[in-house]
Amino acid sequence: MKQIKLTKANLEKLVSSPRSQREDFRTDIPGCYLRAGPSSLVLSVLKRDLGGNQRRVSISLDPLNLPSLPELKRKIRVAKDSAVGFEAKQKLIKSSLRKAGQEAISARLLSPATERNYLRSLYYLAELTNDLIPEKGSEIRLIHKAIADQHGAAGANSALKLLRMVMNTHHADDTSFPAWPTESLRGLWAYEHPRETRLAVSDMPLAWGASLPEAWHRWMRFALLTGMRKSETTRAYKQGDEIVVDNTKNGIPLRLPVTEAIERQFGDFAEIKCFKPFSKHFFGATSIWLTPHDLRRTFASTARMAGVQQNTISWLMNHSSSRDHQTARYQGRPESYVLKEALLQIESVYRRFGYTDA
Repeated sequence: MKQIKLTKANLEKLVSSPRSQREDFRTDIPGCYLRAGPSSLVLSVLKRDLGGNQRRVSISLDPLNLPSLPELKRKIRVAKDSAVGFEAKQKLIKSSLRKAGQEAISARLLSPATERNYLRSLYYLAELTNDLIPEKGSEIRLIHKAIADQHGAAGANSALKLLRMVMNTHHADDTSFPAWPTESLRGLWAYEHPRETRLAVSDMPLAWGASLPEAWHRWMRFALLTGMRKSETTRAYKQGDEIVVDNTKNGIPLRLPVTEAIERQFGDFAEIKCFKPFSKHFFGATSIWLTPHDLRRTFASTARMAGVQQNTISWLMNHSSSRDHQTARYQGRPESYVLKEALLQIESVYRRFGYTDA
């Protein structure tokens, strides 16, 4: 195991150069270890409980707000001295799946959306288990089936992954905590249909003429004309003759030239906080279930139909992975007029299948 001196400067170096996988370090403080992950830092302190058994206490560190060395040492001292509090907490975690899950989730640096999904899955699990931690594979199989019946295959698989994470996390710190029964659960995961749906060409006239609320009608047209991710549409703004999105998924700003059609549909979509109503309204008007990301896939398939080159499509959609190879790096970002011409080609396909500016 590698050794590291526990200083704020060394912690900042680990944060600035994140690991691709978890790595453990022995610190210069006796009984204290550091685990560095892709997006987390956790101190582990070994101590003796009231019964004389050795226990591990985890201290999660915020990579964006690292404590000073005196504060770190205070945290370690408190962890070593709180034997009674630790025992009470461990007893509570073993008796409550909800508490064990909340502890495991809080120890990870998660985005708000991911944390909400984890907590939703935890609610499903706690409700079906009466807040008890399942120990047998047969119990977990019944839980998985019940969630699949109520919330679908994706919901069941998500809940199962969370339960595995919770059990593995606590079992690593305390071997008396139930372990994940790997062998008895092989092949359990439910089949999920691939999420590759898009609007069929034959359904485009129906989509353009769908009776939607005005706000969703305008947003749908803007999303199909630009191919933006749903979150990007809420942060887009005009800058000269371009529409710009700064905070994108891959960190690369998106810049699209403005066409007349995009100009007509552009608006302030920042007030949209939830996109689920769109799918419900669209289904009610067309009997077709379509998600916001399906509009992005429709944009990509329409671009191919229009004869737009793949490199240009990747720039329009701000896909960095398809631009990683050497040829794409030599080509660089296409000129603005090339991107605008590509958008016009896509619009021409839409117009052939019922799109109008009205």
